[in-house]
Amino acid sequence: MCLLFHSPKTPPLLLLKSLLKHSSPRLQDAGANSRTCSYRRIRFIWNTRVALPESVMKLRYAMVCSSNQNRSMESHFLLKREGFDVASYGTGQHVKLPGPSIREPNVYDFGTPYKQMFDDLRRKDVELYKRNGILPMLKRNLGVKLAPQRWQDNAADGPFDVVITFEEKVFDLVLEDLHNRNQHLLKPVLVINLEVKDNHEEAAIGGRLALILCQELDATENWEDTIDDIINNFEKQHRRKLLYSISFY
Repeated sequence: MCLLFHSPKTPPLLLLKSLLKHSSPRLQDAGANSRTCSYRRIRFIWNTRVALPESVMKLRYAMVCSSNQNRSMESHFLLKREGFDVASYGTGQHVKLPGPSIREPNVYDFGTPYKQMFDDLRRKDVELYKRNGILPMLKRNLGVKLAPQRWQDNAADGPFDVVITFEEKVFDLVLEDLHNRNQHLLKPVLVINLEVKDNHEEAAIGGRLALILCQELDATENWEDTIDDIINNFEKQHRRKLLYSISFY
């Protein structure tokens, strides 16, 4: 089950009625404070009282881009340095890195160690890949984890509380994958898209913004009660529109 909406000036909340129909007694007994909203000309209802248990634990985060190289890894690096429980993934079929031309990308399988990519590109043209920032990026990455991981293959990693994507296409793929999983836990997961261009400069900015957003989420007692305010305040302060959704494990 995936619940999808965009944040306008008056932040929307939504929950499909079927959630309560098929939910646990705990969710069915939740109080009703319903609001209506519109996204892509579709109207939904979300019961805002569907919440995590009162004893809120530290949130678990996933950063997701296409190849698990630039945007997601910059954010992973920053959040890990700040002590967050964080992982990162890509949603593409393969890992792609810029090559000598647009028509000649370097393509690797997910799971190929960053060190192997680093050595391969250094052997091919060390000056080119230093100049375009790929070798420094890979050097950073191999200090964070062993290899790029694919979101669609991460079921064994367990559920996350918050997933941040950096491209709307990736956002859609994450939601589609969550929707296709066996959602027997009914554990909510907040999925947020922060649109970031796939270059080193924008990834650095996006990483800092993702860190700020995660700090706001981690500081709240219950994100389901405060998500509207957090998103609204973030958009006003940083002049970035966020697309967000609630899905379930």
